[in-house]
This record gives sequence, C-alpha cells and structure tokens, in this order.
Amino acid sequence: MRVVWVRLAAATAMFLLAAIAVAEDPAAPVSFVPWKVLIPGDPPVKAPLTLFWIPASGDDFKHSELLFSRPLTAFAAQCVAMQVIRTDDVAMIGKLGVGGTLPVAVLVDTDGKQVGRADNERGVLRVAAVERLVRDQLRARESVLDAQLDDARKKALAGDRDSAVSAYRSIWDQRCVAPRKGREAQKELKKLEAGVRSVIFYFFFRL
Repeated sequence: MRVVWVRLAAATAMFLLAAIAVAEDPAAPVSFVPWKVLIPGDPPVKAPLTLFWIPASGDDFKHSELLFSRPLTAFAAQCVAMQVIRTDDVAMIGKLGVGGTLPVAVLVDTDGKQVGRADNERGVLRVAAVERLVRDQLRARESVLDAQLDDARKKALAGDRDSAVSAYRSIWDQRCVAPRKGREAQKELKKLEAGVRSVIFYFFFRL
C-alpha cells in the first residue's frame, strides 16, 4: 500500500508538469499543494495548524481538486502543514475522530485538538470548502492577535513595560501564522527598546 501511495504522488507530480507544458497560456498560475502522505505508525508533523485530508481511495486522491489550490499553497507558507491520511491508517483516523463517509478534511491545532472540518458533498470534497475552513481559522487567530496587540499597547501606555514586552513577544512568536501581526509586534518592541535606550542615555549624561 505504501508503494501505491508513493506512485500516486509521483504520478500526480508528473501530471502537473505535463499540464504546465501543454497549457495554452504558459503564464497561467497553477499551484500544486505541498501535501505529504503520512505513513501509518509515523507521528504527524508538529505545526501551529495541520490540515489532514483523508481521501476515499487512492483514485480519489489522484483526481481530487485539492491537489491544486493557490489559497492552500499560500496557507502552507503560513505554517499550516498539509498531510494526507491513508484509508488504511485506522489508528490515525480514529484519533481524529472521523466518522461518516470519506473523503473529509480535518484541521487541528498544535496540541492536536480539532478546530474544524470539511465534509464531502455527495462523495466529493470541494476545495472551496477546505480553503474556507483554513481561511476562517487563520482569520479567527488574527482577530485574537488584534485584541492582544491592543492590550499590549494599553500596558505600554500605562507604563507596564515588562507586561507589554511579554505580550508583543508572544505575538511575534506567532508571526509565521500571522505575518502582518508579527511585524506590528516587532515594530512596537523596537519602539519600547528605543525608549529604554533614550532613558539610559539621558541619565548617563546627567551623572
């Protein structure tokens, strides 16, 4: 079974190259989602978010529209791991608590807790539903980080520098999932550091 899945992945990659070569518009954007097949018994990757896709069969995997998606490819760059679970991986399927008919996609956080799932429609797992699943979770995380940024700014204005720095660093640590929020936190950290240097400089020359 392992060889079958490896061959399917290789065949899909070859199909991608052929499709690009014969495309009427060579510049047409085609995004091959970086799915990794999880071998039964191997531990899943550790990531802030992991999207597990369980196809109904090897044939379903080979012909699924989930293989090509610009949004999913972009989400992978935001530390969202993409893993395919084989239908014979009973242990992993049970761990994810997947019931009902396949295919299905499940999104989990870094602790392995399920934060959402996308079910098939009449036996077909739509890429739009999976994209929406991941997009909504990333937006929800950005909203949480927005609130944390506001709280950190209030602490900084109140003179609680240590708490503000700790909050900004926590947001910075999540920069891969939310790059824009990470940059905002980094900017505010630099302001606080510059302020401390100015105070030290002032008192040094007063002595």
